[in-house]
Amino acid sequence: MAIRTISGLLGGVIVVIVLIFNGTMPFLLNCAVSAVCALASYEVFSVMNLRKTAIAVAPSLVFSALLPVLGNGLVWQGAWLAYSFFMFGVVLLLATEPNFKDIAAIYSMVLLITLSLNFIVKLRDFGGGFGSFYVLYALCISWMTDIGAYFWGTFFGRNKLCPSISPKKTVEGVFGGVTFSLAVSVAICFFFERFMFDAGVRVNFHYIIPISLAGAMISIVGDLAFSAIKRGCHAKDFGSIIPGHGGVLDRFDSVIFVAPFVYFMVNCFNIVKV
Repeated sequence: MAIRTISGLLGGVIVVIVLIFNGTMPFLLNCAVSAVCALASYEVFSVMNLRKTAIAVAPSLVFSALLPVLGNGLVWQGAWLAYSFFMFGVVLLLATEPNFKDIAAIYSMVLLITLSLNFIVKLRDFGGGFGSFYVLYALCISWMTDIGAYFWGTFFGRNKLCPSISPKKTVEGVFGGVTFSLAVSVAICFFFERFMFDAGVRVNFHYIIPISLAGAMISIVGDLAFSAIKRGCHAKDFGSIIPGHGGVLDRFDSVIFVAPFVYFMVNCFNIVKV
C-alpha cells in the first residue's frame, strides 16, 4: 500500500506540474497525452497477445502518439482516414495471413483509447482560461473514485461487486469511491473559485454535484470494463511501469470514459459562471 500511495502522489505531482506550465507551454499537455495513448495502446496489445501482428501494431502505435498532437481539425481527420485505409485497405487485403479479428481488435482499442483520452486536450482547448481546471476536474473524478474505492474497500469491504470480473471490488468500495470523489471534486472547485479564479468568477455547484456523482459511477463502469478485458486475457495488470498500480492503462482506464463525459457536460452547462 505504501508503494501504491507514493506512486500515486508522484503521479499527481507530475499532472499538477504539466497543468501549471500549460499557460506557457500548452504543447506539454499534448505530448503527455500522446505518451499515455501510445503506452496504453501497447499495453492492451500485449495483454491481448496482439503484438505479433507487427504490420498492424506499428502504425497503430504511431497513430496513437500522433493524434493528441495534431489538434482537432482536418489534419487529425486526415490521419484517421489514412490509418483506417491502411488497416483495412492494406493490412487486411495484402497481408499474407490476414486475421480480421486481430485487426479489428487493434483498430477498435486504438480508437477507444486514443479518441477518448484526446478529450483531455479538447477540454483544455475548449475551456480557454479555465482549461486546466476542467482537465484537473475530469482527472479528479476518475482517480479519486479509484482511490476512495481502494481504501474503503480494503478496510470495510464485505460484499463483492462483480467477483467474476474483479474479485477485489466491493459494494462498500463503490460507496467509498463515489463519496470520496464527490468530496474532493467539490473541494477542488471551491479552491479554484476562492484562490485561482478572478474576482466574480463562480463555480455552479448545482451542476458540479450531479456531474461529479454521475462521473464517479461512469468511472467505476470504465474500470470494470477494462478489468473484464484483463480477466478474459488472464492478466492481473496491463503492465508494471507504475509501481503499486500496474501499467499506464491501469491508471487511465476509467479516464477513457470520464473525460468524454466531462467534456460533454461542460459544453452543455455553464459549470463556471463569469
